[in-house]
Amino acid sequence: YDKLMYLVWKSYLPASLCFISLFIGLKLILL
Repeated sequence: YDKLMYLVWKSYLPASLCFISLFIGLKLILL
């Protein structure tokens, strides 16, 4: 179970960071 959670976080965290940076970038461009 712990290994599964680790794999989920390992794949989810970079995607969420990329999404957040993209969102901030769009916000900066629009403002």
